[in-house]
Amino acid sequence: MADLDLTGDIALAINGAAEHGATLVLGYVTDDGAPALSFRGSLQVLSADTLGLWARTPDKGLALAAQTPREVSLLYYSGTTPGPAYLSIRGRIRVAPELNDAVYAGMIEAERGQDPDRRGIALAIDVDLVEGAGAEGGFRQERAA
Repeated sequence: MADLDLTGDIALAINGAAEHGATLVLGYVTDDGAPALSFRGSLQVLSADTLGLWARTPDKGLALAAQTPREVSLLYYSGTTPGPAYLSIRGRIRVAPELNDAVYAGMIEAERGQDPDRRGIALAIDVDLVEGAGAEGGFRQERAA
């Protein structure tokens, strides 16, 4: 097991994934206890242990759920992009308005075009675990205790 580090090949896979045909799905539980899944084209690596994403509607769905930090999971798959082909990520999501400028600027153009007036809000995921597989085999990284 290695220490958590989302930079390098993991960032290469996640950042702009939608532009190269990769799929990123985020799973969470709503305030009323219902499971929910959401495609996330704005997801990006912000640091060695933090992901960022943009929620276009700050008072509904994922952004509403993130007002109370909670566990989330992410699933990534690509058969054609560089880096890992498969990633499974677990962490805690939170509302992060202090990251609005950085997350909005880091989104792919197609995502910025969905919210040109910047009515949304940045969310951050503090990652605890990432498991994946690529050309060199499987790997597991965890946040240091």
